Amino acid sequence: MQAFKAALHVVMDHPVYLLVYVGFLSLMGVFITSSINLGIDGSEFTASKAPFAVIDRDSSELSESLAAFLGEQGERVEVTDDPFALQDAVATGQARYLLVVPQGYGDEFIESARTGAEEPVLESTFSYGTMAGTLVDEQVNQYLGLVRAAAALEPDASMASVLARADEAAAKAADVETVQTPNSSKPADQFAFYLQWGTYTMTAAIVVCVGLLMAAFNRTDLYRRNLVSPMSSLRLGMQKAAASLLVTALVWAITCGIGLAAFGSSLAGVPPAAVALALGGALVFALVPLTIGFLLGQLGASEMVANAVGNIAGMVMSFLGGAWISIELMGPEIQTLSRFIPTSWYTEAVSKSVHLTDVTLSSAAPVLANLGVVALFAAALFAVALVAGRVRMRSAEAGGNAAASMTGA
Repeated sequence: MQAFKAALHVVMDHPVYLLVYVGFLSLMGVFITSSINLGIDGSEFTASKAPFAVIDRDSSELSESLAAFLGEQGERVEVTDDPFALQDAVATGQARYLLVVPQGYGDEFIESARTGAEEPVLESTFSYGTMAGTLVDEQVNQYLGLVRAAAALEPDASMASVLARADEAAAKAADVETVQTPNSSKPADQFAFYLQWGTYTMTAAIVVCVGLLMAAFNRTDLYRRNLVSPMSSLRLGMQKAAASLLVTALVWAITCGIGLAAFGSSLAGVPPAAVALALGGALVFALVPLTIGFLLGQLGASEMVANAVGNIAGMVMSFLGGAWISIELMGPEIQTLSRFIPTSWYTEAVSKSVHLTDVTLSSAAPVLANLGVVALFAAALFAVALVAGRVRMRSAEAGGNAAASMTGA
């Protein structure tokens, strides 16, 4: 097992790759998954209340009633009527919406509503970085519209009567009920998204580590010594394959272990067999980057090439496979292209796995079919790698038969 130990020693001599590609990318997946709101908190609907400020320079019944109405819709903050204080409140986000009611506004507004004259203008300012101020402004316009309608319908009514009619109309609201559809997100979708994100982690890590391992044995001098050594090429290949499989299993175990530690609580309602099916799917997918790394080794790729291919292939496969963005949001051309990428079959399998309520042969058949397609991708890449290795073995660059012919000439 000298070749096996030497292969593992090569990988362990580069701990930065494992730290960055496995540890850092897995933690990045945890942070990204945690930041995504899947709408699965199970809490009741609560209307958002934005902080606002009202500078009342009119002190009329209308301005006071308007401020009271906004107080029911949001959180009022006190701001000094000073230009610098007003600018600071909006710039710092202390108030998402600032309303200034000019002097004489109440009387002018009621008069314009009853005579059809041009309405007076309120001064309003929105805080940047959020649309909450726009919502408050719509609420202001809604209330003023109710006051305008009440004043126009009752020309002789007092201000108190008009405002009472407006307050009564504004108090009416629609009932809100939260409904969970059969295809809505579930808590387990968090873990599923993490496993889908992990396609980039596993692809980059496994391709780089396996490519590095294979490159160490592909040096011309070492390759020639192995050819004349007592160890058969079959035995050497088996030991390199065993080391590559062990590295792949290690990357898979760390990636999935971090996901279980971070989002294991979201799997409370998922059958253990379904969780095992999802984890098994991740292991099947890990065979794809394993064969890519093996192909690079058969082609004699360097460490730099393995890094480049691992990162680029990981990003392309993850994006086009729907790991980062749902395939349904992409164009029809991209959706068609995604079916020729193993990641799309894997992400679909993981999503189906965590939604299984009872794992039977019939219910798990679609998942197993998707994973079978992923395994076929890995088998096809492995076959290509064997052919590429056979061709390279005969080439002059690898010191094979072609090199011997050149020497004899």
